[in-house]
Amino acid sequence: MLDPEARTLLDLMDKATQEGRPPLHTLPYTVGRQAVDKMSEDSEAPPPEIGEVADGAFAGPGGEIRFRRYRPLGAAAGPLPALIYYHGGGFVIDNLDTHDSTCRRLANKSRCLVIAIDYRLSPEHPFPAPIDDGVAAFRHIRDNAASFGADAARLAVGGDSAGGAIAAVVCQACRDTGEKMPAFQMLIYPATDSSKQSRSRREFAEGYFLTRDLIDWFWKAYVPAATDLGDLRLSPLLARDFANLPPAFVLTAGYDPLRDEGRAYADRLIDAGVKTTYVNYPGTIHGFFSLTRFLSQGLKANDEAAAVLAAHFGT
Repeated sequence: MLDPEARTLLDLMDKATQEGRPPLHTLPYTVGRQAVDKMSEDSEAPPPEIGEVADGAFAGPGGEIRFRRYRPLGAAAGPLPALIYYHGGGFVIDNLDTHDSTCRRLANKSRCLVIAIDYRLSPEHPFPAPIDDGVAAFRHIRDNAASFGADAARLAVGGDSAGGAIAAVVCQACRDTGEKMPAFQMLIYPATDSSKQSRSRREFAEGYFLTRDLIDWFWKAYVPAATDLGDLRLSPLLARDFANLPPAFVLTAGYDPLRDEGRAYADRLIDAGVKTTYVNYPGTIHGFFSLTRFLSQGLKANDEAAAVLAAHFGT
């Protein structure tokens, strides 16, 4: 059954559309991005006090990659475990500000640094540019951990939706090249299979925030025509081998089109012997992890993800 808070939020969205607000998928990308990014900022719970926030940038494969580093409140001096976080938004929308409150909460609750990455967005920078930035960001922070105040031996990657997909690809890419991998992966309703339509994509195609039309709007901006949908950077679920990937926390939402591919990814990890915590929040919708002003389940999920990260790193 749909959670009452989620039902109320969906009703508010429907009312706004009926009163004349154009659906996102009908807007040009630059117009839609500007409107939705402000709404995303306003949909997060008020930002909690944090120990320290610092913005910066480093060179990436297509220019400068901006980041924002969060140090938890009351943290002792010295290097800390770190979560490198990639925001969601279909590879088209959202930024460092839209996930600011979420990253603050994750940092405080996990007692870890959180380093949020502002990767390039489509359609200006289509596939594989966002993935390339995500992989490059992990490598740069791993190889320069001391300058970020991070413990190089305790680096995690994570993200929601598109960001969860980036985190999953980072882990596979590092394993497959034989280089040092992340020590942990936090995958929040990740997009893991672009090659086919799962049951949940069909079942929740309309009426639950992330609609089929919206997914198509993102997709047309992100993926050039004739791209191989079996490319593991688009469909990491299709990897033949899941062995020796980092321990994982995988979270899904019950009324989310991406639910089944997130669950399938967790199952592949478990079957390969990878230590994995899988959690489904059955009554809520895609995006709830950061829609925390409206959905208390999002705050609960933030805290659960942070607790699993803290337990893994012993913080």
